[in-house]
Amino acid sequence: MMYFGYGSNLDWNDWKGYCERNSRSPDGLTEIEPAWILGHNLKFHYHSKGRNGGAADVVPLNHYHATPGALFELDEDTWQTMNMKEGTRGGYYEPKEVLVVRKSGELITALTYVVCEDKIKQQYTKPSPEYEHLIRNGLLNRGLPDTGLVHSMNESWQDHVIEHLFVYGTLMGGEVRHKELFPYIESRVNGVTKGALYDLDDYPGMKNGEGLVHGELVKMNDVESCLTDMDSIEGFYGYESKNSLYERTIVPIQTNDGAKWAWTYLYSGHVEENNRIKSGRWKQC
Repeated sequence: MMYFGYGSNLDWNDWKGYCERNSRSPDGLTEIEPAWILGHNLKFHYHSKGRNGGAADVVPLNHYHATPGALFELDEDTWQTMNMKEGTRGGYYEPKEVLVVRKSGELITALTYVVCEDKIKQQYTKPSPEYEHLIRNGLLNRGLPDTGLVHSMNESWQDHVIEHLFVYGTLMGGEVRHKELFPYIESRVNGVTKGALYDLDDYPGMKNGEGLVHGELVKMNDVESCLTDMDSIEGFYGYESKNSLYERTIVPIQTNDGAKWAWTYLYSGHVEENNRIKSGRWKQC
C-alpha cells in the first residue's frame, strides 16, 4: 500500500516511539523516496493535545500547488498502526486518496491523511517549536524545501511552494517559442535533470529514463499565469485528462547554485529509441 507522509511521519524516531509505546512493530513502514502531493498546501488549523499545538493538514487548492513529503510503502499490519497513530477511530484524521509525484516525475495515486472537517478551526493554530522542528528537519534532510512550512506559519498558506519552471526545448532562450515565456521570467540559469530526451522533429520531448537532460531553470514572476500559458503551449489539459500531449510534473533540477525543485513537462506519447538525443541537449541535436 502506497502512503504519502507530510508531517510527523517524516521523522523516523517519532514513528518508532509511537510504535514502542503501543507495542507495535515499526518495521512495516518502508520509505521509498521524496515526493510531492499535487493540488494541496500545508495548513495548521487543528489543535492536537498530543502535539501541544497545531498539527499539520494538507488542504486542496488548484493544480498550480504542491506540498513536499515522502512516499512510503506500508504492509497491512502497519496500515492499522498508522490508522491508530492518526486517530481515525476517534475522528481526528481520515485517509484520502491523492495524486502524488515521484522523484522521477512519475504520477501515481497514494493514500494520505487529512484532518476531519469537524476538527478544523477557522483560525491559524500555531504548532509547538518541537513539532515545527520535526517537520522542518524531515523536509530538509530529504532535500525538500521548507517553504510551505514557512508560508503556513506566516498565515500565507495559499502562496506557491514551487516558483520555478524547467524548460529544455523550444521555450529556451533563442528558440522559437521563447518569446511566449519571456514575460514571465524573473531569472534564468542553466540546469540539468535526470531523464531521456527525444527528437520529435520540430520540438523535443523528455521522458523518464537514465541519462541527463540539459535546459534552463526559470524563476516565474507570476506562477499561475505562466503555467496556464505553458499548459496551453504544451498541450496539457489537466491531470484528469488522458489526451494531453505533455504531462506537467515536478522534478529536481541541478544548477551551479545548488538543487531546486521545478515544474516541467514530460512527453506523454510514444517515442522511438533511435530518435533519442544522446547528448541530452536540444540545441545540439
